[in-house]
Formats: sequence, structure tokens, C-alpha cells
Amino acid sequence: MHIILLKNKTTPADPYEEIIQTQGHSPHFIPLLRHTHLDKDKIVEYLTDVDFLGCDAFIITSQRAVECFNECMGMIKDNEIASRIFSKSGYTVGPATAEILGQSGFKDVRGGKNAGNGSILADIIMQEMSPNKKVIFFTGEIRKDIIPRKLIKAGFDLKERVLYRTEARNDIVVNFQETCDIVAKTPSWLVFFSPQGTESIVEYLVNSDNHGFKIASIGPTTEEYLEEKGIKPSVVAPKPDSKSLLESILGVSELI
Repeated sequence: MHIILLKNKTTPADPYEEIIQTQGHSPHFIPLLRHTHLDKDKIVEYLTDVDFLGCDAFIITSQRAVECFNECMGMIKDNEIASRIFSKSGYTVGPATAEILGQSGFKDVRGGKNAGNGSILADIIMQEMSPNKKVIFFTGEIRKDIIPRKLIKAGFDLKERVLYRTEARNDIVVNFQETCDIVAKTPSWLVFFSPQGTESIVEYLVNSDNHGFKIASIGPTTEEYLEEKGIKPSVVAPKPDSKSLLESILGVSELI
């Protein structure tokens, strides 16, 4: 099968690509967003400042934020300071971001596979930490306010630090059309990870009854968005990770 993933490919390795290829299928990435890291020298300056070194924990939920964070950690030359940062508790959403943090050297990564979304992660933090603790939330310019809203309401001293900005790409339609030509007349899945940046592709699906794609959603929020547009996914992954997604797709495919 061909599986088209409406997402930017994660570097240095993408778990969706790895598991799809391992099972003998063909992944195709259509990047929807352009992520630009902010001034890394200023980020490193903040990471080595007493404001961050004195915090009790940090939150980082986006893979793009993790990538920028890790690159900045590699720029820190003081091993003692780097060791202090690596020893901090890091809270994140989903197994992919947790795995990347662990591989980069963080030893106390929390949430991860036990936190499928920001609301669950906020609940975990409130269970494990007292409200008087200082927490830093590393994020992008565009983010949902679920985590800050819940933690601030609970009395946490939460500060946010933006690591990257996000812009919609202007080559989405061209990339999508080229991929459609590649997978033409073969069993194909189209996987939605988020509503953001998908407007042109959704419009194509709505206006083309015979597009031939089976639709998969990575979670209930994206499923709701698609259904509001008149698109009913054949599959909704029970967990936001590569294994759950592929198992769901294969389970439906075997019934066809």
C-alpha cells in the first residue's frame, strides 16, 4: 500500500516512515508547514541563564520544539551546565517526543505514551508537582492554550518560551498532485495529523467523489474537523503514535 502522511518528516528519523517501510508499504510525506527556529544564540543564552536553570521542570510537547531544543543543547559548551539541564524533569505529549528527548540525553522524561494530549499531560503534572513549583513551557508561536490554562488556574508559576514560528507552505497543492500521480490506481491511504494547513487538500477531497483514498485520522480532534467538512475517516488511531496508526490501517485493509 501507499500511505500518504500529511506532515513534515521528522528528523533525524521518522517513526512513521520506519514502521511503514518495515511492514513492506510505501510512505509518502507531504509537508504542510514551514517551521523556522528562532535565534538559537538567544535560546542558548536563556537555557544557560539562572531563570531556566532554577526551574523545577519543563514542558515541551511539539517535535519541532524538541528538535530546536536539542540543537541548542548541542551548542552548550559548559558540560556542568548541560548536565544540570539533562537532569531536569521534562514533560511531553506522546511517545515520539518522549523518545527523542530520551535519546538526546534527558533521563527523567515524563508523560510520553501516558499523555496522549495536552489536557492529560496537564493532569499528570498537577498530580506529580505542587503548584508552587516553577515550570517552563517551550512551544511554538502557535499553540493550544489547554496546558497553560489548566496549570495557571491550579496556581502553577508557568512561563512560556517560544522556540519556533510556523507558516503554511505555498507548495502543498503541487506536492499533493505529484504524489497522487505516483500512487494512482493503487491502494492508498491519506493520513491527517492536524487540521492546520490541510484546507486545500480537504477541498479537493470534498469536490472529488472518486478520489480513491481511504482516510485516516491520528486522533479525535482531527476526526471532528474532517467530519465537519463532510469527510468520514475510515480509521481513527486509538493512540497518537505510528504503531497504533498502522495497526488500525492494516486492520481495516484486511477487511476490504
